[in-house]
Amino acid sequence: MISEPELEDPENGPRVMPSVPAPRVGDGPQAPPAGTPGQAAAPETIAGRRPRRLLSRLPSQRAPWLWALGGAVVASAVWAGGLYAYGPAGPDLGGYRISRNLCLDAELPALSASLGKPQFPRAAVDEQLAIDRAHCTLTLMGSGVDINYTLHKRTDPGPEFDATVTQLAPGGAPERRVMRIPDLGERAYLVTDPSRDTRELKVLDGQAVLTVAVSHSVNYTVDPATGEYQVPERADFSGIEPAMVEDLRDLMDALKQ
Repeated sequence: MISEPELEDPENGPRVMPSVPAPRVGDGPQAPPAGTPGQAAAPETIAGRRPRRLLSRLPSQRAPWLWALGGAVVASAVWAGGLYAYGPAGPDLGGYRISRNLCLDAELPALSASLGKPQFPRAAVDEQLAIDRAHCTLTLMGSGVDINYTLHKRTDPGPEFDATVTQLAPGGAPERRVMRIPDLGERAYLVTDPSRDTRELKVLDGQAVLTVAVSHSVNYTVDPATGEYQVPERADFSGIEPAMVEDLRDLMDALKQ
C-alpha cells in the first residue's frame, strides 16, 4: 500500500496532501470544479450535448437568387425615390391652367388685322388626370384657323416634341419646311406645307404644347344670276408668320392668368 506523501510544515509539522479520486473506467474527461483558479468554467450543455455553432457563409457562398432579390429591392427603392422626388402632385405646370373655351382665350388680334374678323368659332375641351386638351377652330374670311392646346400633368412632353413636329405625309408629298423660331417658349418651330400652302406654329413651353395652324379654306358660293359656283380668292399668307407668333405669345400669357 502506497501511503499519501507528507510535506513538512515548519510551524505545524507534517501535512498530508488531499487525495484526489482516481477516474473510473468509462468516465469522460473530468471538468475542473467551477471557480478553479486559472481555468475557465466548462461550457453549458443542452441534454448532455454541446450546442452546435452556427457557421456564417462567406459572400461568395450566397445563393444567386439572394443577389437578384437584393438588386430588385434596390431598384424598387430607387424607383420609389424617383416618384417621391417627382412629387405626388405631378410636375410644375409653370402657371398654365386648363382652357374652358380656347376660342375665347385666343383673341388673335394680329391675325384678324391681316386676314379679317374671326367667324364661326367652335371650341372643345377634355380634362383628364394625365393631360388637359383644348381645341378651337374658326375662320378668318377665306382662311381656316386651328388652335390646339395640351397641358401634360404627369409626363414630360419634351422628348417627343421635336420628333413629332411634322405630321406624317403620304409618299411623294412635297417635303415640309421647318424653321426654328427664337424667343418663344422653350422651343418653337414654324412648319410650312407647300402642297397646301399652310403655316403651322408649334411651341413647347414646359409642360404645355400649343399649335396654331393657318390654311386656306374653300367656301364655294353660288352666283344667284347664273347658278354657277364661285371660288373665293385665296388669302395672301406672305408675311403672316410674325402675326402668328404674336398671337400665340398672347395666348400663352392668357392661359397663365
